Amino acid sequence: MRIDNLPAALLRSMAGAAPRQHAAFLPGEELPPAPPAPLAGQPAGPVVPSVAMLVTLAATQDDVERRRRRAEEAERGLDALEGLHRELLAGAVSPARLAEIAAWSRDHEASEEPAIAALLAQIDLRVRVELAKFDIEA
Repeated sequence: MRIDNLPAALLRSMAGAAPRQHAAFLPGEELPPAPPAPLAGQPAGPVVPSVAMLVTLAATQDDVERRRRRAEEAERGLDALEGLHRELLAGAVSPARLAEIAAWSRDHEASEEPAIAALLAQIDLRVRVELAKFDIEA
């Protein structure tokens, strides 16, 4: 069956898809993979990051690092409260645990992010309540 009046672009793509035999290869052998062609609109060479992109990345990493430190502080406060709870259940609270909790309440830093700041405030309130039970002021 013969189809006439095909657009030139379609004819070229069909001709490019047809299998070819190369003198160096025997029928049945596979051709080595062709290197990937760059996408349209992208440079063919290696991508070099811009200074603005590097500055933005550094600023973002600082924010991530700051959030990570605040989360670690919150976790340290919660761990101290859990330790106090276990000691209360056992019937003997160590002065070292109370000192640890009081030090956390004094030393933790406020966060600029509202969600983390609210979490730290709730932990601090609970710490102060537990310390007040033992007449300790943080």
